[in-house]
Amino acid sequence: PGLTMVARPAGRPGEKLEHGAALFSRRYGQSTAVLIFDRVFVPWDKVFLAGEWEHSASLTYNYATHHRHSCIAARAGFGDLLIGAGALMCEANGFDPGRKSSLREPMVELIKITEGFFACGVAASVYGTPDPYSGSFMPEPVFANIGKLLLATQIYDMHRLAHEVSGGLIVALPGPDEDHNPATAATLAEVLRASPDVPYDKRIEVARFIEDLTASYQSGWYSVISLHGGGSPAAMKQEIWRNYPLGSKVELVERLLERGVLHDESRPITRNRQPGRCCDAGCSPPGQAIMVPLPAPAENQPTP
Repeated sequence: PGLTMVARPAGRPGEKLEHGAALFSRRYGQSTAVLIFDRVFVPWDKVFLAGEWEHSASLTYNYATHHRHSCIAARAGFGDLLIGAGALMCEANGFDPGRKSSLREPMVELIKITEGFFACGVAASVYGTPDPYSGSFMPEPVFANIGKLLLATQIYDMHRLAHEVSGGLIVALPGPDEDHNPATAATLAEVLRASPDVPYDKRIEVARFIEDLTASYQSGWYSVISLHGGGSPAAMKQEIWRNYPLGSKVELVERLLERGVLHDESRPITRNRQPGRCCDAGCSPPGQAIMVPLPAPAENQPTP
């Protein structure tokens, strides 16, 4: 009896050190495992639910919201790697993306995607609130789920854009074992150098780094956990709809249309409101504006 972990190796299984220097996946690759519990003793002070199924929804919501929020920062860091490596690859290929629109546009698109979902993570933190029961700070759920949904569905676009700015060299290079082959190394260094300012070994180093991030076993693994980690896209969409203050938007328009419709909790599209976004009491008709005189400027102070 006990806990058995059936794991798969991290990084790029089957590859040996002589296949090349340690790149991203060999340093930071993650392992996954199936955990088999066989009559495992759990101390009572570590038991947090014991049949109280009515709290399972709250447990899942709290876990998933935090997990999706943390995923945003993780994939934004991955995007930073692609942006930096993409710029280095452009330089190694002999191009300046600032002067080539065919490279600048995909680079800007990559920046837009990365910083777009990262901004949702920042907003989820800024608009977060303490849990009323535990006091733990909770990310704002709409921004947290939108950010995770964006990265989940755009991780493949990030790979594509990195491929676009890098070129086919990232998968067409000879293997690292050829780098020190006396019969081919000198010729490869001569014919595969593009920019006079970037040595051949620096060019292929960046190319293999991008290959590791976007066109390897490990990159496929990261794509799948980006899509499904913390919940699949359908789960994020469900939480966005559940928490979004749709009622506030509906009543805002009805106010502008002067319909005079009273709020009705039984009405599906106005059930979810968020007081405070439009005005202090929620979406209620505004009062009459009151004009007050401006204060007189202080003596010896120039009038602005």
